[in-house]
Amino acid sequence: MNCGSRIKCDNCYGVCPGNAVIKLGPGIRFKLIYDYCEGCGICVSECPCGAIKLEAESI
Repeated sequence: MNCGSRIKCDNCYGVCPGNAVIKLGPGIRFKLIYDYCEGCGICVSECPCGAIKLEAESI
């Protein structure tokens, strides 16, 4: 997950209660571990760039 923004925030990383967002390295590179995602949407509301979206899981 890389929003491509020059803001270089780590809001999604800091607010995730399930620790689903991990840092890959320097800068703004992140990865989402879907199995850890609780679907709470906090990361979506905290992202200043609107780079994260939640979609209903299809079965």
